[in-house]
Amino acid sequence: MPILCFRASAFALGLCFMASAVPASAVTQITQPLTLDAALEWAQQYNPAVRAARLRVERLTGEAIHADVAVPSNPRVELEAGQRSGRLADTTDIGVRVSQELWIAGQGGLRQAAAESEAGAARSDYIFLQASVQARTRAAFLSRLAAQRAVETAQQVVEANDKLATYARKRLSAGAGTQLEANAAKLGQSRAQALLARARNRARQAGLALNDLLAVDPQRRLAVRGELGFAPLTLPSSDSLLTRSVERRTDLNAAAQRVVAAQKRLSLSRRQIIPNLTVFGFYRQEADGKGSGGEDITGGGIGFDVPILHRYEGERRVANAELGQALLEQDNLQREVRLQILAGMSDYDSASQQVAALNDAVLNAAQQTLDLTRRSFAAGQVAAPAITTAQNNLIAVRQDYLDALDALIAAGTDLERATGGLVVMQSAAHSSELNR
Repeated sequence: MPILCFRASAFALGLCFMASAVPASAVTQITQPLTLDAALEWAQQYNPAVRAARLRVERLTGEAIHADVAVPSNPRVELEAGQRSGRLADTTDIGVRVSQELWIAGQGGLRQAAAESEAGAARSDYIFLQASVQARTRAAFLSRLAAQRAVETAQQVVEANDKLATYARKRLSAGAGTQLEANAAKLGQSRAQALLARARNRARQAGLALNDLLAVDPQRRLAVRGELGFAPLTLPSSDSLLTRSVERRTDLNAAAQRVVAAQKRLSLSRRQIIPNLTVFGFYRQEADGKGSGGEDITGGGIGFDVPILHRYEGERRVANAELGQALLEQDNLQREVRLQILAGMSDYDSASQQVAALNDAVLNAAQQTLDLTRRSFAAGQVAAPAITTAQNNLIAVRQDYLDALDALIAAGTDLERATGGLVVMQSAAHSSELNR
């Protein structure tokens, strides 16, 4: 990268960071009720991990600018003066020396290339983190909606069981029912109330998780608005999705840039055995100088460290190990990306089939079955076991339905993260497709 372009891009990036580094507390309150799009936008600005990544990019960009220097250090100026005592008179010696250290064997270029590769890797990591946080925020938001749905369905279960328990008590008081029937109805009522308590706790936990991602005070209760209906994803073949996702995953590019940086540092460690040269020039007046009968001396020379005691063996071993670690991390990440995508496709296919099989209609049918059982019970057509069966069926179907929703949300957002944002699960009101 040309030095001028690098400095310009770094300056522009720094201005962007300064504009976005304002803490969340200094910004207007988050919009409520909160929509998914608003949550995603807020997270990109104020999520702690994203903000930390921006600061890391800024720091490494500064280090790259620092490494972009023509010489290892600034020129060194030395002044000296001395009193010369003689038999006839005292005189003064004065000297000036200017020295400059110079890069040798391309060490400056290697340092610069390594620093720029590290800064590039940080920028690529930042871009991927933005996509990852977007997927996590989407999952947290949808989980919050699913938790609200869990509370609503639990309240429906409570209402249905309350009606049944009330009727069973009335029958028992009238002498038309049995204690067994009343106990069965009461048991279902207690289970429904416990179900509602768990659902409310789940909603609170989902709210806390969303607040955490948005860097919002956990004591605040955010009102959210959205839909849980999802448009099905039309996924390409696994080979095509793998290829396109690998191209899109900027963390893979970051891993490659870290390998380049490690290679440059290894080359630098091998060249450190070649000492940099220090060139210098001097001017000296002895015995008050030529004008007073003394002498003026002008000269120059070179100097360098002699690599005898310190031969940089440790630096070479460290750099070699860092290169090996960077290569290992790159290989592991490439394998992990493919694993994430294949696992995500399988999970999404399974979860979407579960949600299709266990939809609102199935849940409503289970609740209707309990209502019909209550009517049959009132007509004397069924006994206590039928009540218990209908109660268990409603609770089980509700749980299966919520589990399927959770699985679909997790699979869709995991697939979004695995593909680097190439695949995004949208609500039914929007088209769900690959990002072009």
